[in-house]
Amino acid sequence: MIIKTKAQKNRETFDKLADRYDRIYRAYLRHTHQKMVNKVSLKKEDKILDVSAGTGILAESILSKYGPFKRLVLNDPSKGMLEHAKYRLRYHKEVEYTSDFSEDLSFRDDEFTKIICLNSFRYYTDHPAVLSHFRRMLKSGGDLYILSWNRTGFFRFLNWIITVVSDQEMNTRTLDEMKGMLTEAGFTIQDSEEWRFRWWKFFFVKCS
Repeated sequence: MIIKTKAQKNRETFDKLADRYDRIYRAYLRHTHQKMVNKVSLKKEDKILDVSAGTGILAESILSKYGPFKRLVLNDPSKGMLEHAKYRLRYHKEVEYTSDFSEDLSFRDDEFTKIICLNSFRYYTDHPAVLSHFRRMLKSGGDLYILSWNRTGFFRFLNWIITVVSDQEMNTRTLDEMKGMLTEAGFTIQDSEEWRFRWWKFFFVKCS
């Protein structure tokens, strides 16, 4: 019940932010989305899940660079954010939309060749459950890409401040913690990176 309540609280926060989200976080979104676009390796025959798709910025970018795809599903529990994604991608009629919490994803086993998790892992309230879903939904030989905040160094303190003053429930990890959880969940790490952008610290992990 606690986990569900926290997830619902985050959904409500993003529903309220949806109309101004892209404008408020423009530089941050440009940086993180471009980083992910440059890191992923996608093919037209891929079946892709953008697990926390937000307003569809990433989907628009990967469709432009790599698409169209055999299948592209945009999932986000915030229906407010998804409405913006649907408008942004209104000419891509093949794109599918779902609104599951990442702790309770309803897709079948072995359904995707690529799963992308951008700017969202810290909001998940049950990390082992989410990774278990990712593992069962990913086809053998498929890839999982995660880019999120890196709770290390001075950013530990900043992350704490953001958590206290915002309405968001956050569970930020370090890169080492992320690697450990992925390995425990049955993934093999293929690539990783950590870096700083302005006052944020990030990590990226690719695994299969």
